[in-house]
Amino acid sequence: MAPGFYPLRQLVRPWYISGVEPETRERWREAFWQSLGAGDDAVRQLLALCTPLPPPCAPPPLADEPHVAFYRELPTQGSALVARLAEAFPQLSFSPAEGLSQTPEWVQAVRRGEPREGRKNPSLQAPEALTLQLLPTPAGTLPVLIAGFREDFVRLVQLLAHRGEPVPIPDSMGACLLQGLNNWQRYRALRQQWEEDPKASQSWEQMLQRKELYQDRLVLASRGPYSGVQVPESSHKEDKALVIRLNHEAAHYLTLRVFGKLGHTVLEELVADWYGLQAAYGNYDAELALRFLGLEAFPLIRLSGRLNNYRGMPPLSDEAFQFLGSACCRAANFLSKLGSPQEQDKAFLLVSLLQLSLEELAAGEFKAVPSAHQKGDEP
Repeated sequence: MAPGFYPLRQLVRPWYISGVEPETRERWREAFWQSLGAGDDAVRQLLALCTPLPPPCAPPPLADEPHVAFYRELPTQGSALVARLAEAFPQLSFSPAEGLSQTPEWVQAVRRGEPREGRKNPSLQAPEALTLQLLPTPAGTLPVLIAGFREDFVRLVQLLAHRGEPVPIPDSMGACLLQGLNNWQRYRALRQQWEEDPKASQSWEQMLQRKELYQDRLVLASRGPYSGVQVPESSHKEDKALVIRLNHEAAHYLTLRVFGKLGHTVLEELVADWYGLQAAYGNYDAELALRFLGLEAFPLIRLSGRLNNYRGMPPLSDEAFQFLGSACCRAANFLSKLGSPQEQDKAFLLVSLLQLSLEELAAGEFKAVPSAHQKGDEP
């Protein structure tokens, strides 16, 4: 732990945002971009793209969600795992194809959960290489499916996240967190339990409103370079890229459960990479983190880096994108000064960092920003 890391624990805490008027915070965020030289149009774009998360609603540690019990009963790898998953997720019996989600076969199997005639075996290149890991996180256990080959990861993402459509998956994307995924095995078990309970106090329509009883959250992950970047490996057999990747997704899972939503912002990516690097190496390497984003030679921005995936829609103008890169460099520099928190403090600090806006993180000093908020000063 870096000398003097805490009292950062006292500096980075919920009161950091509480008590600050939203209008004051917005004026300060606007002033930050203006201080970098951004024009009015670029400022408008950046403020919209970097909207902060809402206040946290459930502090960690959190109990496991109901769907985790289903995954505890599954095989941990290979064809047996794939077969069980296909019973829950009939998407896996299809091959991605343009317009697939509109076909009667898909609607019947995936949207209605009805048995598929002439059902095919799951079409993975290497089903024996698929593994299931139950990852402990401060937000509860997170089921993770790890594909042994890139082609199978892409196929799983297309089938489960994109309704079977063969959308391009960026090479810099190595994992994704899925939510709201109908698990038809859990659905059928819930229906049977409800039908067999003569004292059921809720109608079936009311039961269906409790989506946590039949919808899952899980991570799809791949092996290989992290964000297209080779990371330093240790002498141990541990796959450092995979450790970063899984803990990055664990940070997103915590964001979802603690804040009630994902903002899909650059701030969340920076903080999730911080959490992943801490898990893999016990410290945060700003240069490595900037390579993940394509900012290793800033002001040049490598478009194959992950930052380009978060340019927004409609995408930021080139001018605004440059200012976004500048803020990311400043934020990474600040994160590198946080040292190595003790294990029991990581979740606390993770939640605290996620309460910030990108502008506040990039400002570089936690204590200075509330003062600026209160005085209405520019950063």
